[in-house]
Amino acid sequence: MNDITLEEMIAAISDESLKTWWTSPTPALPADFTMASFLTKTLHACSLAAATKNATLDPGQKILGYPLAANSPIETSPDGKFLFFRRTASVASFVAIDLDDTYATNG
Repeated sequence: MNDITLEEMIAAISDESLKTWWTSPTPALPADFTMASFLTKTLHACSLAAATKNATLDPGQKILGYPLAANSPIETSPDGKFLFFRRTASVASFVAIDLDDTYATNG
């Protein structure tokens, strides 16, 4: 089964704090770096790395396990001070019943 490598995912990360966390022997993120930010940016990098790798794979072998996130329409905060959107990211994988083996969905 095809999948992205850790190196491919790290190369697709644009946030330097997150990239450093993945590559440092003693990882540490800034105190204000939220879990939501960590997961959203990591899954976005997985999507980008899979898209890059998929360009070289034959149909039926493409990595489908890291779909692009779905974004809601842009909204305005209740106080009118900033714009935002909601993002839903996911991972699709084949998982062994005992959870010991997990592979990105291919197709």
